[in-house]
Amino acid sequence: MAYEAEISRANPTCFLFLIDHSTSMQDPVMGNPENPKKSVFAADAINKVIQSLVVSASKDMDIRRYFQIGVLGYGFDVTSVLNAQLTENDLAWIDDIYKNPLRIENRMRKEADENGNEVDYPTKFPVWIDPVAKGQTPMSAVFRRAVDVLTQWVIDYPDSYPPTVINITDGESNDGDPKPVVESLKEIHTEDGHVILLTVHVSSNPFSEEVFFPDNESLLPDYFSKSMFKMSSTLSPNMRRVASELLGADMPITAKGFVYNADIAGIIQALEIGTRPANLP
Repeated sequence: MAYEAEISRANPTCFLFLIDHSTSMQDPVMGNPENPKKSVFAADAINKVIQSLVVSASKDMDIRRYFQIGVLGYGFDVTSVLNAQLTENDLAWIDDIYKNPLRIENRMRKEADENGNEVDYPTKFPVWIDPVAKGQTPMSAVFRRAVDVLTQWVIDYPDSYPPTVINITDGESNDGDPKPVVESLKEIHTEDGHVILLTVHVSSNPFSEEVFFPDNESLLPDYFSKSMFKMSSTLSPNMRRVASELLGADMPITAKGFVYNADIAGIIQALEIGTRPANLP
């Protein structure tokens, strides 16, 4: 299975985001009080990634149905956090998502001017999901929901580039060991390949090293980060190529889709690596 299928309106692909909504997501990224709360950053990062996917699907003044997207939050329960009017079976088409943000915010963006100086510029920022940090971490339950969603999806699109699941979490599962259901998730496949599971571990630990797409667990500091590493998929060939481009280093063929204790820029890079489409027409 080669992960080479062309993405098209007849054979789209799917991105399913799983967001930890536990109370600990109120803590700042990397434990630095100058950083945003993990819940705020996770929401902003996914909003930016959705906007990037909108751009990727745009062609000839049209937003084509190349992608279905789902965002499942897990805290007190497991729920879709996209606009309920958009989702069917927890997924929504990229053109419908584009047309229906919760709101458009006015924000400032730093860019270099003609002299190379960093300047703040006003920009419009579409918001599709809001931050939540209240509850526990029912990780097994959210993976069971993902299995249900993607089992049907691959039946509907058997020849498509396989779905990508991105789990953004800061902690351990509170509802049992998720490994068995994760293995069931990764067994789901189209004719082109198995579901790929990437993990972004947004740690509160300011002292641990940043770890990007390792091929072994030796740099990971504890049981939970090692457990998340083991559950994550090996990067697809396209993901390895994108990771090498963005990080400026060759990725080993056994590199896992796992990032630990990254700073804000690193988490954005990890999401871009996980969602930059391959093989668009």
